[in-house]
Amino acid sequence: MKRTFYTGILLLLLAACQKDDKATPDTMDSNRITYVIADNLFNFSSFNAAVERTGYGPKLAGAGPFTVLVPDNNAFMKAGYGTTNAVLQERLSVLNNIVGYHVLSGTWELNKLPFTFNQELTTATGAKMYATRWVKGKDTLLTINGTPVVSYNLPASNGLIQVLSEVLQPLVNKTLSDAIAADTALTFLNVALQQAGMKDMMSTGNVYTFMAPSNNAFRNEGFPNADSVGQTDPAVLRRLLYYSFFEGRRFVYDYILTTDASNKSQQAMYNGNNITISLLKSGVKYTGITLQGSGNTSPVKIVKSNVLAGNGVVHTIDQLLKENQ
Repeated sequence: MKRTFYTGILLLLLAACQKDDKATPDTMDSNRITYVIADNLFNFSSFNAAVERTGYGPKLAGAGPFTVLVPDNNAFMKAGYGTTNAVLQERLSVLNNIVGYHVLSGTWELNKLPFTFNQELTTATGAKMYATRWVKGKDTLLTINGTPVVSYNLPASNGLIQVLSEVLQPLVNKTLSDAIAADTALTFLNVALQQAGMKDMMSTGNVYTFMAPSNNAFRNEGFPNADSVGQTDPAVLRRLLYYSFFEGRRFVYDYILTTDASNKSQQAMYNGNNITISLLKSGVKYTGITLQGSGNTSPVKIVKSNVLAGNGVVHTIDQLLKENQ
């Protein structure tokens, strides 16, 4: 329904600009991406504020073509920006990263992408992102970095607008090792990787998805501080960590797309043993997943998801994944 609403609004805007076959260049310019976003403030006021604050307006009013991934206002609210004032008060460097990561050079018609997972796209700033087109039940779904696209291929005279349900997290870390080291909630894990001799492994060109136990997850398993992790036998830590990641790039929504009607699936970890993935639902809408190792007595929750690094993805979890002994 939301897709229909967005499409209707933007098509009306386009029609208004094209009624006169003898329109002047200035009139045609009023349908550039910048102005279409500004004319739809009910849905896009937060992104518009970010564009204005960063000075991206002239670029997006240029010849292009561009494809702009616009998080709607609800997406900004989920990201912690409740009002346009909150956006305007954000650090300029942060906003530049956000807006720059949502702009692609060229015209990308997402509904024409192949049916496959995590196809690499490059933003106008050179950063990587990953698009998935897949069928779930009777619906064809599109995601960017695991974030659903709620309306796609909305026209402007210098490109297209795609509407997102979440603000994408810009790719700022080249490696998983860097991403883990930069997160203060993963200090214990960073020490564990060092002690286990695995930091270089997380810095290579190999792609991994890491279910990263938080500091509290380590504390709950008897590690009172980071020093206690650093004093643990490296072989013990490797056994634990090998059950926490696997090869390949998987976003949370990838599991929603691939899991069957049972709402449960298995994921093989690096050591070859499985964890169980369970889908979460609210009414008819899928909202996320939980994990469970063979030795966990309760579901493991993801507390921070889809943190993209150059060689993989990090999902922070609230318990250590454990195996039956």
